[in-house]
Order: sequence, then C-alpha cells, then structure tokens
Amino acid sequence: MLDKKSLLNRVLVGIGIFIVMIGMILLNIYFPNYVNNEQNLFISGRAINAVIISLLILLSVVEMRRALGRERIPDCFSWLLWLYGIGIGPVYSLFGYIGIIFFSLLVFVSAVLTALFKNRVDSLIYVAFMLVYPGLFMATMLYINRSAATHSFGAAMNNFYEQDIWSYLSATRVPTKLLPLNAIGLALIFAVSTFTDTFAYFVGSLFGKHKLCPEISPKKSVEGAIGGVVGGALGAVVVYLLFDVFRIFGAEFGLTFDGLGLPTYQIVLTYTVIGLLGSIATQIGDLLASMVKRYCGIKDYSKILGEHGGIIDRFDGIMLNSVLVSFVFMFIY
Repeated sequence: MLDKKSLLNRVLVGIGIFIVMIGMILLNIYFPNYVNNEQNLFISGRAINAVIISLLILLSVVEMRRALGRERIPDCFSWLLWLYGIGIGPVYSLFGYIGIIFFSLLVFVSAVLTALFKNRVDSLIYVAFMLVYPGLFMATMLYINRSAATHSFGAAMNNFYEQDIWSYLSATRVPTKLLPLNAIGLALIFAVSTFTDTFAYFVGSLFGKHKLCPEISPKKSVEGAIGGVVGGALGAVVVYLLFDVFRIFGAEFGLTFDGLGLPTYQIVLTYTVIGLLGSIATQIGDLLASMVKRYCGIKDYSKILGEHGGIIDRFDGIMLNSVLVSFVFMFIY
C-alpha cells in the first residue's frame, strides 16, 4: 500500500505526464509551419514533438537494456544501443519509417559482427528484441507525428500542408507536404490508451472477480479488461467530438475535413477500429511489459517517473496502440 508521500508523488507525476501529452497535441495544432508561410519557421510544433519522442525512445532503449541486464547484453554492445537510441529520431525525419527499418538492420548487422568478435552470439536475440521492442514500436509515434501526404488530396488541403526543420536539410530542399492529421493521431493514441487504463483499473477494482492472466499480472481481471475496451471506445468518441463534431481546433484537424475527401464509412471505420482494437492493443502492451519484467525479475523498468516506474512502464500500452493507429492511418495518408 502506498503511503501519503508516495501517493502524492504518483498523482503529481501522473498529472505531469498528462500535461505533456496534451501539450504535444496542442503544439502540433497551434505551432504549425505551413508551406505557404513566408516566414519559413525553422522550428515547429511537430519538430519539438519529434525531439520529445526521440528522447522517449532513447530512454526506453536504455531501460530495456537495464532490464535485460549486462549478462544478456554485455558492454561490448553498449555503443550500438546508444547509436540506435540517439539516431532513430534524425533517421526517421530524414528518410521516413523505411529509413528506420534499414537503420535497424544496419545496427543489427553491426551487432552480429560484434557478437562474432566477442563470441557472444547468444546476445543477438536480446539485441534484436530491443530493436523491435521498444525501438520500432515507439518509433511509430514519429510516424504519426510527422505524417506526410503520399498522394494528392483536395484543393482545400493546399493551405494546410506543413514543412519542418528536416525539409531544409533534405537534398532537394523541397518543402515536405506534412498533413495536419498528426494532431488527431496523437490524440487517439493518448486518449484511447488513457481511457482504457483508467476504466480497466476502476472496473477491475470494483467488479473484478475472474483473473485475466494470473501468471503474468495477478491483479488484472476479465471484468477490468472489458471495462478497458469500453473506456477505449469512449476515448475515441471524445476525440471524435472534439475534432470532428465541435471542431474546436479547426476543421482541418479532423477526419471529416473536406480537403481530405474521406468517405463517411472510412471515417466511421477508423474511429471504430482504433477505439475497440486500440483498447485491446493497449492492454496487450501492458501485459507484454509485465511479462518481460517477470522474465527479467524486476518490478519496474526504472524509477525515472517515481512511483510510476520508468518510461516503458507508462508507455507500454501506448506504444502498442501507436502501432495500431499508425497501421490504420497508413490507409489515409
């Protein structure tokens, strides 16, 4: 049972995390850098968010290495893990998600060479695991944050395309046509996961009788999981109301914006899939993180967030939900 000091710490950190999430969404809405902007801002909201996400990825990789331990991943691999954690953000911004795939393969090939020279081939399975989880999983938030148009939308969208700092660093110097959908994408990731966790906790605490996965997470119940799905669906409804019904941030940030030209069925399907399956993905992500912790024999991935544990402890469900949201949005871009 938490004492009052620990409880206060948990509440304050929780509020801080919530503020950061809301802040990331608002940065993309109120600090844009439109292609037709004559000022050509060097820094934009999505550029700042890219730095935040890149830092989260780096910390997550460090936490996972700590969890697995130096017996499984000895110090001879340390430089590769730091290279991966630091480089994944810039690589994505310059070359997109395909760039991250090839970057990950390059890091793994380097790990293979290191393993051969140090006779630690047994470590490769753990290095490969880290590159995927949390590396590639967390990197899907970069994909959502820097969503670029892959085909032509309606003329109404022309005034809302954006560029960022990486547009100036590219070889062609051609402004990148970034879509305003990054805001609603991040909102869906955070809202569905947060509502899922909240409803699962309270429903499970009040009505939980049947254990869900007692060998992995003894406190989770079937009733809590069902409550989590209801919460995730509600989270998607809240995002729909804010972005597409009341349009409090502007029409261009919603899926119903005329410039996107999305048919009604695709909009409904997007919200339905993310609301329901996103909640399931969030809970699977939570169980996956717990399973890894049990395997490694640790309680938390770190203490960087106090009673909340580490970055992975807080973003375990979010990162898997981000994978789902990225997959769904891939059909929109």
